[in-house]
Amino acid sequence: MSLVITMYTREGIVMAADSRATLNMVRQEREGQIVHINVIQSDTVRKLFLFESRIGISTFGEAAINGVPISGYVDTFLSGLKPRMDVNGLASELLKFFALFEPNPKAGFHVAGYEKGEQLVMQVLVDKKEIKRVNPPGTQGAAWAGESDILTRLLQPLYEKRKEQFIQLPYFQIPWGFFTLQDAIEFVRFAIRTTADSMRFMPRPKTVGGPIDVIAITPEEGIWINKKDLK
Repeated sequence: MSLVITMYTREGIVMAADSRATLNMVRQEREGQIVHINVIQSDTVRKLFLFESRIGISTFGEAAINGVPISGYVDTFLSGLKPRMDVNGLASELLKFFALFEPNPKAGFHVAGYEKGEQLVMQVLVDKKEIKRVNPPGTQGAAWAGESDILTRLLQPLYEKRKEQFIQLPYFQIPWGFFTLQDAIEFVRFAIRTTADSMRFMPRPKTVGGPIDVIAITPEEGIWINKKDLK
């Protein structure tokens, strides 16, 4: 799994992804006991891509297809695209490309950029053969996918049970509408870092981690804010 976040503000779009890939293994013990093991395979997986410095693509869900990291398949897909592909067209072609694999991988994507001056953030779910827009027109906000339960709990109202009543704890809703582009960059880092740090102390698979890649997209260009480099 993964955690990817796409924020859309008046100034631009920010996309971020973690870098971890994990393997689920089953081991047969004595007396027929089966042990399920989750192993961190790599913290160097590329899950964020930029097409022609205009359109961002992030991937979540299955990190490998046929035993090969999904990043290589995304590279192959992008290299075969026609120049100046728009956001809707790229999302459609992305679904067609990955739907050719049998069985269909349980992989998803965010595709974001500008089309005729309008911000578009699309979510593509390969196994469901679904494409949908996740940013309502004219709004600021965020969309996330993958291992999002920690972030969701952090941002939702909480209630404490006292005797037979539920008392709401102090709740301060994030004012998404006031976010600047820099605020969005700092928030996506915070969200992924907090998820990874929380998982460290929980008895659960550590499916989010590694370097955080970030890109920012404005009507003029897309730029890398953070990007893993080969060393």
